[in-house]
Parts: sequence; structure tokens; C-alpha cells
Amino acid sequence: MLRISANISTLFNELPLLDRPGAAASAGFAAVEVQFPYVVAGNDLAKGCSDAGVDMVLLNISAGRLDEGELGLACLPDRESDFRYAVEEAIAYALLLRCPMVNCLAGNIPADATRSACWEILVRNLRYAAARFETEGIRLLVEPLNRRDHPAFILAGIEEAAELLSDVAHPNLSLQYDAYHMRAAGEDWLGEIARHRGAIGHIQFSDFPGRHEPGSGDMDMAALFQTISASDYTGWTGAEYRPSGTTPESLGWFADLSNQFPSILRDSAQHANIA
Repeated sequence: MLRISANISTLFNELPLLDRPGAAASAGFAAVEVQFPYVVAGNDLAKGCSDAGVDMVLLNISAGRLDEGELGLACLPDRESDFRYAVEEAIAYALLLRCPMVNCLAGNIPADATRSACWEILVRNLRYAAARFETEGIRLLVEPLNRRDHPAFILAGIEEAAELLSDVAHPNLSLQYDAYHMRAAGEDWLGEIARHRGAIGHIQFSDFPGRHEPGSGDMDMAALFQTISASDYTGWTGAEYRPSGTTPESLGWFADLSNQFPSILRDSAQHANIA
């Protein structure tokens, strides 16, 4: 099944965040996701989604001090209390937004720390978070990035991600699979979807290189959409790209896809049955 959500942190950012669910709905999207919603009140964002008639399907746990180079708190030494606060903050927003999944960015390895020490912290924090989210009926995800863009990130590539899931060993933890990151890491970015299907909770995409809209790079996005459509994956597939122009100018791929799969549109019978 192919269901496309719009990431309103990267799309429609010509507008204030609270106006973006409505813009996504007007463009035909049935669902949205957001990286870090904490700059606005959760009730206000929930109202924006409700008024627009779109579902919020994914948000991230706070990634820490992004302006200082942090990219997640989960692996950082001496930051356990900060991570647990961020977990509670994410739960509060997810409940207000009726959001079923929350993604955790694992974090960069500090210059004065070892990977092995940070890995142990990451495993411990994810075990805690997976159990905590489970009590609220929310699935926790963790996302491998690529070291071409993020050389210090602790989790890169599908094999490291599989190792992490094995080490954490909690049934409420799944993978967020970003096709762009897998391509940038040199992975078999289409084949790995089938090989790790049972572990994948959410899929995202943008084209490589540049991380712009489909058709701007060398990735066969038609093959990606066909692969997902032909699989037993029933989750959302998130458009998390940086438009090379304005968002409306970048949506030609979505119009083409909607012609091929009309059921992905917001007003389709499929969405009415899901909602």
C-alpha cells in the first residue's frame, strides 16, 4: 500500500508552521509529519491538523542543541535526564496530536567520548524510551543516517541499525527507513526495504544528491513507489525533502503519482476508510 505524508518541517516552509497542515491538505496530502513541533503549542498544532482534515503520523523527540552541533540526545554521556525530559515532551505532543509514532535521533559521538561508551548509553536510553512510549500506545522509531552528511553520527547504515535493534531487544522499537540516507551511505536502498521489512515502521524519501524533490537527482523514485506499493507495508511514506524552489513548484512528482495511485489523495475513499 502506498500512502504519502508531507513533512511540514521541510515542505510548505514558506508559511508559518501552524498554516502548513492546511497547505498540505490543499495540495492533496492526507497526512503530515513534523520533525520538531515544540516551537508551537501542541494544542494549536492539533487544531491546525483537525481543521485541515489531515492526520499527524510522525514527530521527532527533541534532538538537543541543534545550533551547537547536537543531533539527538540518546547516545550522549551525562545527558540521561535531558533525554528523559525530551521523551516526556514528545509523549505530551504525540498524545495531543494523536500521533502514533515518534522518531529518535541517536546523536553525534562527542569528540571526548568513545563509540562503545556512547553505544551502551544509546541502548540503555532506547530500552527506557521504548517501554515508556509503549505504555502510551506510541511506537518508537530510531533512524540510521549517513556519514557522508553526518560523519560523527553514531548510527549509520542498515547493518548498524539492525545491530541496534538486536541489542535493545524491545518489541516497541522499529526502524525509520530514509531512502535518501541509505542511498548516500552506498546501501542497496531499494533491496534493503524487502530484506528488513519486518523491522521498518516508517519510510521517508528525498532524491540524491541534494536532498530535493523526486526527479532532481539520480534515484529511481518510481521504483521506490512501486516497491512500496507492491509490498505488505501499510505505513505512511514521508516526503521529507528540501524543495529546490517553492513547495508548490516542487510537487510535480506528487501530481504524477496521484494520477497513477489516485487513492493517495486526501479526499480519496481510501483515506475515508482509514480515518
